[in-house]
Amino acid sequence: MQNLTNRRGSRASNIEALRIIAMFLVLLVHADFFAIGQPTHNVVLTQPIDSTIRILVENISIVCVNVFVLISGWFGIRPKVRSVANFLFQCLFFLVGIYAVMLLTGLAQLSTKGIAACLFMTPSNWFVKAYLVLYILSPALNAFLEHCTKRQAKLVIIFYLLFQSVYGWLTTSTAYFSFGYSPLHFIGLYLLARYAAMFHPRWSGFSLSADISIYIALTLLNTIATILSAYVGEPVYNAVLLRMTPYSSPIVIAAAMFMLLAFSKIKLQSKVVNWFAASSFAAYLLHTNPNIINTIFQPLCQYLREMSGTAYFAVILPVLAAIFVESVLIDKVRIWTWHKIEKPVTTAIETAMQQLK
Repeated sequence: MQNLTNRRGSRASNIEALRIIAMFLVLLVHADFFAIGQPTHNVVLTQPIDSTIRILVENISIVCVNVFVLISGWFGIRPKVRSVANFLFQCLFFLVGIYAVMLLTGLAQLSTKGIAACLFMTPSNWFVKAYLVLYILSPALNAFLEHCTKRQAKLVIIFYLLFQSVYGWLTTSTAYFSFGYSPLHFIGLYLLARYAAMFHPRWSGFSLSADISIYIALTLLNTIATILSAYVGEPVYNAVLLRMTPYSSPIVIAAAMFMLLAFSKIKLQSKVVNWFAASSFAAYLLHTNPNIINTIFQPLCQYLREMSGTAYFAVILPVLAAIFVESVLIDKVRIWTWHKIEKPVTTAIETAMQQLK
């Protein structure tokens, strides 16, 4: 992720705090529906309190990925050899490092698939690959927004979101949107946030309390609609549940956007926040590692769910916090290592790029 700074050159702690929250929400969303399954129609009717809590938590946290990408659009990605090399090194540090540990401990076997996973050549780590596509295209996206009028940018974003909402969310008739698990979705988010930051549309100028209220209202709308649909019938419930939590949902996109707008209006400068935020992406890389998420993370969540029942989130929250802190500490080793090799690596890449000219 690019370094986000304010006008004085220091990291904007308000947005860095949002980055931390967004990454914790990634952990939380994976600990909910992904790890322990979506509540079925029958479960909602027979266990309404537990189901309501789980659906609410899912809707609170589902903005996580969209927020991450919107932050990139808010400040704008400015591709540099150093930043992309640092990002790739961080990903490889966790992918290769964890695979090596699993091999040494006998928890994994050396295989072509295992090696391929370390090079992003399997379906895992979709976010990394989608974000890299956005990174590659960011100069073109920046150029468009810098040379178009406010009206042109607004129309492009409106028609893009309309198209995605109809064909990538409401009807799901286009596989390439993939419910938001795609670089195409990221492009739309990037344009939306960059538009808000550059052109300051009226909806971006609401008060902090208004932004927070809109986020809460949209979250409750998703939650209440899902719960009520269960009392209409199972087909309706399944259809509503399918459309309430995709990243491509216009409600989820709007909720994420207003969360970003809210934090953009908070004044905060903290070295502690910046220190944690600099390594927050490590939490994603650790728990979604192909050697961990299905063999350690998911079984752990399922075990805690069986042990705690309705009190699951009271138990899992400190566990997720521990995973987050552990990830940050491991990443500090990665940062120390990167500082040792950064100059020769970036020099070699820049030399190779010069030869291509």
